[in-house]
Amino acid sequence: MAFFGLSACSWVFHFACHYYRLETKSSFAVGDWIFSRTESAVMLGLYGSLILVNLAAIRWATVRLVAAVSTGLGQLTLGLLHLYRLRHPFRFEVFGYPWSLAASLREAAVLTAFGIVCLAIAARVAAARPGSSR
Repeated sequence: MAFFGLSACSWVFHFACHYYRLETKSSFAVGDWIFSRTESAVMLGLYGSLILVNLAAIRWATVRLVAAVSTGLGQLTLGLLHLYRLRHPFRFEVFGYPWSLAASLREAAVLTAFGIVCLAIAARVAAARPGSSR
């Protein structure tokens, strides 16, 4: 169940990014999309929900599949966004500072790999469910 604790922690960075951005009134931009305060508040809710579902999955097996799939798809999507940025550079600005391509390379590697691991865990969780054919 340590996996779900790690999965919860994997969303804390994204949550903290939007929280800090709101507190400092700094900018956050992805391409032409400049996050509004409302959009960052929505992201806090989304990331907070992902943190909570993963923490709940530590204790309750019934939410483990949802936690693993949502974290896997979310992290994979963010990783692929950074991978796309490496091939087709676009504006990525965090706290008013440009995000480097080297940082996107690290993000692409870590997030994509972790997303794939989460989806593999999700497949194992699904296979272990009562009534599933193994």
